[in-house]
Amino acid sequence: MGTIGGARIHARTDLHLARKVWHATMGMVIVGIYLFSEMSRSTAVVILTSALGLDLVVETLRLRSPQLNQVMMKVWGPFIRKCEIDRISGIPYYVGASALAIAVFPKEVAALSILFLAWGDPLASVFGILFGDRSLRFSNGKSLIGTIAGVLTCTTVAAVFLSAYSFAPSEYLALVLIGGLAGGLAEMLPLEIDDNFSIPMVSGFALWLAYIVFGI
Repeated sequence: MGTIGGARIHARTDLHLARKVWHATMGMVIVGIYLFSEMSRSTAVVILTSALGLDLVVETLRLRSPQLNQVMMKVWGPFIRKCEIDRISGIPYYVGASALAIAVFPKEVAALSILFLAWGDPLASVFGILFGDRSLRFSNGKSLIGTIAGVLTCTTVAAVFLSAYSFAPSEYLALVLIGGLAGGLAEMLPLEIDDNFSIPMVSGFALWLAYIVFGI
């Protein structure tokens, strides 16, 4: 853990619970508003892309101004990683992926892919940080125990979420397993892109293909 402008800044290997709570909360808010309001897909996309544009402006300004960056770190320090001080944070990837998922995928698929990001990613990180040294580590730095935690979390999220819809038992089981595996293993793919983007995109595409195969 380091400091900038008097604010404590966490490293990627820190438990960093405040960031994980924020990570889950942001996804839940996006999904909650999209599912339970009368908001249309196009409206949701416009709102999220507008938020993305505003965030990119703020990110660009802070990276060009050390003084502004220090002020921003004082405000966002509890949620920022050390590696993000001098580069774009994970927020644009998160918001951008959410907007693209809503624009491309069926409503429940988009919502579920964002929930995988909201819950699977932080819980995989928690288990990886706490217990990763006791298990196999992959070449990308991820741990086997963290990956298993991510798969189990996404499977549980899929089981709970999809139970609200009317599927045949075989379809329900297949979608839960496909969603759980895709959401939990997306970060293991050799993609040079932020996990905040790859998780909803990979899992959403996998579920969408399953929908097409099952004729849903």
